[in-house]
Amino acid sequence: MHYLKKPLALSRFAEILLAFLDLARLRIVVMILVACAIGYVLSYRVEFQSLRFIWTLVGTALITAGSCSLNCYLEREKDALMPRTCNRPIPAGTIAPVTALSYGTGLVLTGLILLFFEVNMLACILGIALVFIYLAIYTPAKRLTWMNTSIGALPGAIPPLIGWAAARGHLDAGGWILFAMLFIWQHTHFFPIAWLYKDDYKKAGFQMLPVLESDGNKTFGLTLLSALCLLPVSMLLYGTKFVGFAYGIGSLAASIFLIVAGVRLCRQPSRAAARSVLVLSLFYLPVILAAVIVDRYCPQFTTYIQAWLEPLLRWT
Repeated sequence: MHYLKKPLALSRFAEILLAFLDLARLRIVVMILVACAIGYVLSYRVEFQSLRFIWTLVGTALITAGSCSLNCYLEREKDALMPRTCNRPIPAGTIAPVTALSYGTGLVLTGLILLFFEVNMLACILGIALVFIYLAIYTPAKRLTWMNTSIGALPGAIPPLIGWAAARGHLDAGGWILFAMLFIWQHTHFFPIAWLYKDDYKKAGFQMLPVLESDGNKTFGLTLLSALCLLPVSMLLYGTKFVGFAYGIGSLAASIFLIVAGVRLCRQPSRAAARSVLVLSLFYLPVILAAVIVDRYCPQFTTYIQAWLEPLLRWT
């Protein structure tokens, strides 16, 4: 028996650690960090300040994780009603509500302090806006109006602005184009999720668009419309000094794939078609980040690809 105590203790510790990580919604945190990194890498012009970049990502990660934890605290009773979320740490009883409240508050405050002292005031203000809109406006709006998707897209579009502000100390047209891209992209990303889990949302009383319509036509149409809008908005950046040929090709390809998947969802609605849009939307931000990195750090490669495609582009 003496030799069993330590493994059991380690197992319990691992369970609690995983529960806290689950509360922080790491998948969302990763997407937010990719968006923030895009803003930073695009906007800096003189010298890449690695330490500031790291502090920007850490601070943004903390406020995002804290906001997600506080959202789980605020919606703990609703989460308990939905099969998709009933096993989250609070409704499952792994973490007490008061502990989740303290944990989320601590993460948010720590992240904001880091952004203020290690980055700049503008990044901190944008972080405050993200937290406030997400918790004080979006979270209650989910019970009131199907427009909550657009409301929730606002804080989700702020991270590239945080990255932009961290690198440049101010916001300009390039940052706001990124904001618009992220705002539109979230509609393409979330409408299929809302349709896939409409029964769960209905049980919890959330006013998602698929819950309010029987056939899903508006949901599918808005998914396609947002994918279509994403293409010209993303190409606006290609006309600026901030991106090059790799970004143009990457954003064009990623947008077209989303449009094709959106058309398929409209013509032949199915769970497989909705998941296809969802999966492709998850690849969109990494593709954009990779293209931005290629433009910034591999100009020879970009020049080679452009030269290779030039006859084709001239012919078309």
